[in-house]
Amino acid sequence: MKKETKKVAINTSSGAEKVEIIEKQTATQKAAQPKSVNKGSAQGEAALGSEKKTERVNAKRMNSRLAGSKAEKESLAAKERVEKALKKKEEKAKKKAEKLARAEKKKAERTKKFAEFKKRIAERKAEIEKVRAQKKADAEKHAAERKALAEKRAAEREEKVRERAREKANLRNARAKKRAESKKQKAQRREKSGSNGHRRQEQGYGGWLAAVVSLGVVTLALATTVTVGALEMRKESNAMIGENKRTMYELTGIMENVDNDLDRVRISASTAQQSRILTDLLVQARLAELDLEKMPLCAEDCGGVTTFINRTARECERMLAKLHGGEALSARDYQILEELFTINHQIRTELDKISAETTDNAWTDFVKKGKGAVMDAVNGIEKLTLEENRIPHGKMKDKTEGAGARSMPQDGDKKDCAHIEPSRAEELCKGYFSKYNVTEYRCVGETVTKAYCAYNVQGYDDKGTLLFAEISQHDGALLRFDYYEDCMGDTFDYQNAERIAEEFLESLGYDDVEAVRLRENGSTVDFTFVYEDDDVVYYPDEIHVKVCRTRGIVSGFDATKYILNHKERGDVEPQLTLAQAYDRLHEKLSVESARLAVVRTARGERAAYEFLCSYGGENYFVFLDAINGEEIAIVNTKNAQ
Repeated sequence: MKKETKKVAINTSSGAEKVEIIEKQTATQKAAQPKSVNKGSAQGEAALGSEKKTERVNAKRMNSRLAGSKAEKESLAAKERVEKALKKKEEKAKKKAEKLARAEKKKAERTKKFAEFKKRIAERKAEIEKVRAQKKADAEKHAAERKALAEKRAAEREEKVRERAREKANLRNARAKKRAESKKQKAQRREKSGSNGHRRQEQGYGGWLAAVVSLGVVTLALATTVTVGALEMRKESNAMIGENKRTMYELTGIMENVDNDLDRVRISASTAQQSRILTDLLVQARLAELDLEKMPLCAEDCGGVTTFINRTARECERMLAKLHGGEALSARDYQILEELFTINHQIRTELDKISAETTDNAWTDFVKKGKGAVMDAVNGIEKLTLEENRIPHGKMKDKTEGAGARSMPQDGDKKDCAHIEPSRAEELCKGYFSKYNVTEYRCVGETVTKAYCAYNVQGYDDKGTLLFAEISQHDGALLRFDYYEDCMGDTFDYQNAERIAEEFLESLGYDDVEAVRLRENGSTVDFTFVYEDDDVVYYPDEIHVKVCRTRGIVSGFDATKYILNHKERGDVEPQLTLAQAYDRLHEKLSVESARLAVVRTARGERAAYEFLCSYGGENYFVFLDAINGEEIAIVNTKNAQ
């Protein structure tokens, strides 16, 4: 019998399908076998044996193929798991790369913004330096003009003195000549009257003498009366002139305060700060109104100025009522404050000129006649407040201690703070002032307060100049001193003066302070130093040093605030970032620099961001609370360099 080869599909989808196919093939083969074969016969048994053998072979092959299919399935599953893991890893790496790319992009944007910010600061700084240079040049020009004017006036005064001397000399010569002529005429009359007899001569001379004496008495009485009356009138006139000058000086100072308040409130973004400034502004406006009433001016002369001051007061009252009602100042309110500041600044400038440039004769003309330079200046101020410049009415509705630290007792009882003897204080002064040519010091008293106790020590140098110092009774620290030597020149510049102040502080142990302010006061310059640690300045720990620019020595010193306030403090941890604090500034301000500081307020020491800003040609220090962003203070630096 022909043996048929069984074919099993290799690429079947499952083992069950393979078994079904084999069974079908086997059934077909059985049906094809001849029916004559008997099971009992040998041929039938052989055929059956052959069939069984074929089935066993096919079963082995099927099992082998089933086992291969299972391994292949497991391999495919493992392959899928590997592919999924690789895909997940790739996705994770892709996300990480995207995250890094976003971070790099943000970093680049921040770097770009910071560079632009620094560029703006540099540009603004250059502009400020340019403005300062221009101001300095203008100040030097004005100083030269004032000096030339002063020299001219001095020359005019000298010429007047010489003219008066010449007039007096001519008058004396004329009187002497007249007396000589009179004597000559008398001698001639006596010679002519000699022949008329002695008795007539005596009677004539006696009558003439009596007449002269009588006339002299009357003239003397009249002259005395006129002189006394003239003196009284002159005293009264001088008193009036002096009173008006004092009133003008006082008005100038008040308008300067009004100018400063308007200057600060127009850039303030804090309601609390605005309320404080507007309250002071209201008081100053009322004081200015009272001073105007004291001046010898009629309503036509100062009506516009009075109206302007009254309007300023009314605007303050309106804005205060608005703030107390919980509202904020509007854009129109800021515009009104800006306009008020512009006009008031012009008025203040004119008042400064009157106080600085007006002579005594001009004051006399103003008080007695109502005219002259002062009256012209008043008329000029009046023009600044004409109707076209007026404003529409509003509707009424505190780190580790530094080397210079000193601990002081807080009790004012003398027995608790007297640790050294007066003689010890005198010896310490010799060391503190070894360069001042003072050989002997003497304790002349003591100062006792609730904050500290001090010995008052004084000495005189070889020229007789007084040096007065206060020495702590607690530990002998130098609290303050003044050296009363005349300072009339500016031999040393500001940089050398600052170096002299720093060296003096280092000699006392204050090597952890930084100069934050300086103010020129004639030939002296006053420096303000504060404690500095880890780039944070502590304004409560303050030291004042005055340097004479003539001799280059320290002529004044006050460290009481530093000694009383300096203490161990923790790290300053602001809750606002510098950028967040920057966003809270008034939009009109241009920031030049910023740093972290600690300031003292009515609520104690507070961490704050200090911004050096500029607006309208003026420079300001603006302090914002580093915790809540509240505006603490605004300081105009117009009087500092």
